[in-house]
Amino acid sequence: MIFRIIDIYANILTKLMTFLMYVLLFAVTIQVMGRYIPFIPRYLWPLELTNFALIWLIFLGSILGIKEKKHFFVDLFANCSQGMDRFLKVLYYVVVYTVCFIFIFFGYHYFTKWGLIQASELTGMNLGFVYFSVPFAGVSWFIFLTADLYKEFFMNPNK
Repeated sequence: MIFRIIDIYANILTKLMTFLMYVLLFAVTIQVMGRYIPFIPRYLWPLELTNFALIWLIFLGSILGIKEKKHFFVDLFANCSQGMDRFLKVLYYVVVYTVCFIFIFFGYHYFTKWGLIQASELTGMNLGFVYFSVPFAGVSWFIFLTADLYKEFFMNPNK
């Protein structure tokens, strides 16, 4: 049941990432067209939208990379012994959990101390939306990493 909820969450994040990709494409297209086509005005708000979409795309991509085990994981020791393989898996989880907790703890303070007090000069939007991506990524990494750890060590302990 919990793995189904996690898969639904990953699916929502994938759809959000796709939407933000279209937003990024739209905003950059408006910027480029405004620069080279004389009758299209040069708006400044697409620059803000581009920054917002790009920052969130980076963090959402890293979150989905953790879920698919395509991020923070390098398979350098492909033909090592079973004991060494287990040690490297444990080391992987320790390192990534450490990064998760750093992003959650310091990202929360980063969000509350800096993000909530800043506003965009162009749109007047509170920049907490951008700063919230850091602790959000940490919590999401933690969720996917915990599910992966459970599958790796507790569902198939003989592996």
